Amino acid sequence: MPPFVPPSKWRKLAKGVWKTDLGKELPEILVLRMTDAEFRKFRSSVRFAQTYIDKRKYLKRKLIKFVFTSVVGERGSRNAWSLILVHTTLSTGRVIAWQDPCS
Repeated sequence: MPPFVPPSKWRKLAKGVWKTDLGKELPEILVLRMTDAEFRKFRSSVRFAQTYIDKRKYLKRKLIKFVFTSVVGERGSRNAWSLILVHTTLSTGRVIAWQDPCS
């Protein structure tokens, strides 16, 4: 039987940033909204993305590893982006990002 997971409590941390912490042995989850220009800068390097998150202290601990798991966008589009970042108990950040089809 899987462990009991309490209901998520989401908090708004900043404009376009929400977080929930699923518990001691479970991940933290961030949801971020970014303009296309912000996302291009964020995705310019893994190091930049990791520093971006760590500098803002969104997570309980600094990231040790950062991975862009999936990025789905439209070539030439300037629409906004939605990102989900899962911060594992091993301090790995995994990001799924998709570009809004219309915004």
